[in-house]
Amino acid sequence: MRRTTRRSLQRVRQALTWPLSGHIVFALATGLVCGIAAAHYPDVISPRYAAIIGALAVYPLMVAMWWRLNRPGGNDR
Repeated sequence: MRRTTRRSLQRVRQALTWPLSGHIVFALATGLVCGIAAAHYPDVISPRYAAIIGALAVYPLMVAMWWRLNRPGGNDR
C-alpha cells in the first residue's frame, strides 16, 4: 500500500512542478522581451521597469487570455 501512495505523490509532485517551472521560465522570457522592446524607446519607459511589468502583469494577462480562449471541454460556451 505504501508503494502506490508514494507513486501517486510523486505523480502529484511532477504535475505541480513542471507547469510551475514552465510558467516561471515563460514569465521571465516575457519580461526580457518587454525590456528589450523598451530599450528602443527609452523616453517612454525604462527597460528595467518594462521587464518587471512584463513579467508581473503582461504574462499573467497572456495566460488568462489563453485559458479564456482555450477552455477545456470544447468551445460550446
